[in-house]
Amino acid sequence: MRVTRAFRVGTAALAAATMVAAVESPAAAETDPGWVSGWLDDTTIGAAGAPGRTAGLVLSSTGATNPRVTFDLSGLTGVATATFPDWCVTDAAAVTCPMPPTATPDEFGALNGTLPVVLRAVTGAADGATGTIGYTALADGVDGWAQQATVTVHAGPDVIDLVDEYVSGAATGDQLAMPVSVLSAGDQPADDLQITLRFPVGVEPAAYRNCRYGAGDQLSTIVVCTVGGELTPGARYEIPGGFATSVGPAAVGDKRISQTVAPADTAGPLPAGVTFTRRDADQSLRLRQVGQPVDVIGPEHQYPSGQYYLRAIRGAFDVVALGATATGSAGDTVRVEVGLRNDGPGVPDGTISGNNAAWFVFTPPAGTAVSNRPANCSPAGSEEEEPDPTVPVTWYCTKPGGIFAAGETYLVGFDLRIDARSGLPARSASRTAIRGPTTTRRTTPPR
Repeated sequence: MRVTRAFRVGTAALAAATMVAAVESPAAAETDPGWVSGWLDDTTIGAAGAPGRTAGLVLSSTGATNPRVTFDLSGLTGVATATFPDWCVTDAAAVTCPMPPTATPDEFGALNGTLPVVLRAVTGAADGATGTIGYTALADGVDGWAQQATVTVHAGPDVIDLVDEYVSGAATGDQLAMPVSVLSAGDQPADDLQITLRFPVGVEPAAYRNCRYGAGDQLSTIVVCTVGGELTPGARYEIPGGFATSVGPAAVGDKRISQTVAPADTAGPLPAGVTFTRRDADQSLRLRQVGQPVDVIGPEHQYPSGQYYLRAIRGAFDVVALGATATGSAGDTVRVEVGLRNDGPGVPDGTISGNNAAWFVFTPPAGTAVSNRPANCSPAGSEEEEPDPTVPVTWYCTKPGGIFAAGETYLVGFDLRIDARSGLPARSASRTAIRGPTTTRRTTPPR
């Protein structure tokens, strides 16, 4: 009996201990360790003797403790060396770097920093040689995964574009001096420079003797210039006074002038499908060296292309809504053409945003229904969902292409089935007049 009672007491004590543990367990629940990620682009560097290239690894973290990135440099052997900031720790071929001290939070609360890695080709690395730099982003309690970026050696002359400028307040009639600035990034000097520029509709390039001009798509102007001179590795050059550019009456809204540079000997063929001609000119483009040669190219300057971006050019355009009138009896189907005409002088341009340059809204009169589906038009709602013929369905129509040229007309044909009298003035009791919109929309941004 005593043994039995002792057993029962022990069982109760065990049950009580289990209950205490169950009560205390929520306090010991696991916490969210957060997340961390990193990304390093592939990089092309010049052969030995070229300026070093800075590759920027972007490290991002939310709620993580001690976010960091580790590098494995063994894949660069015989190809390149990598140099890191002094706040990183190096151990043989492995390097560990914490979140950069310059990191800042974004609007979503993630901490983002850019870690600069300076890459240089080793002596003897041939043109086309490739290596890899391995990296893993991780944090306390967060397992990372290994990734790789490829480093490729390019021997010979090379040029990068340094222009990335945004201009506000430009208006039609303005004369601008677009900067052209380049850096010789190869291990060998570049003999002569080829500059290819694309001017969007409404922005006009000046005439230079050493440039050729052609008409591109979307009413753009393509310009190819060959500027003589030797470009020393590491040296920066610019065109004194810039490339003269005028803002014409067709310009309105945002415009981007793109420029691409290359050594003239390796620039390749001219843009396909463009016929180039010379223009009468009294001046030529010339290069001059500015500043001292650089030893390391920063992460913001890595590409042969640049841009000169004009924000919200103040201009004017007049787009007219084109309506139509038709008559028919109940049960008839009639055709109407409605749309837009651009009376100028401005040219709406959607080539930067990728949107259509123009669109309009068409609402058929009450008592009618659209019996076809015009191209580039879509209904807001469904006629099957709106069986009441007195409830019109609104149609949105977009003009194909990125620009709406001055003087251009865009019409869309709608077949309207007359189901009931619309209540609009009729030519006879049994016939209904159908009218499209006839209002004029004039848009003149303030100067």
